[in-house]
Amino acid sequence: MDSKQVYEIGFHILPTVAEEKLGDEVSVLRNAIEQGGGSVILEDFPKMRDLAYKMQKYIDTKKVSFTKAYFGWIKFEGESELAQELKKVADEHKNILRYLIIKTIRENTLLTKPKERVEREEPASEKTSEEKPKMSAEEIDESIDELVIE
Repeated sequence: MDSKQVYEIGFHILPTVAEEKLGDEVSVLRNAIEQGGGSVILEDFPKMRDLAYKMQKYIDTKKVSFTKAYFGWIKFEGESELAQELKKVADEHKNILRYLIIKTIRENTLLTKPKERVEREEPASEKTSEEKPKMSAEEIDESIDELVIE
């Protein structure tokens, strides 16, 4: 029986890390996965993002707040023990602001880019276009007779 499971770790790296050092930070997580017998399926290299809210982390006994961080993720396959080991590595990694490990599926769940916002049309009663002239019943009958071929 195969007890391997697909997982994904999403992580924020401190914005104080130099961009050229991001590869080193990600390799800590990749190495933990590979040394634990897992295999990387897919990943997205961290990019700087604005955070939805301030996140805080103790750095050298001082609480520091962040409004930006590098966000990346790695999808991998491995035993459940690997997820536990990766959690320990992420907890101890001083440059990881926050992370989340979830069980997922192997298939790529990123189908398309988000659809562009579509403006809602105003109801007909609120439209400001000119009113069309009204036709009498006789005029309608005459226009229909012109269209009908006998």
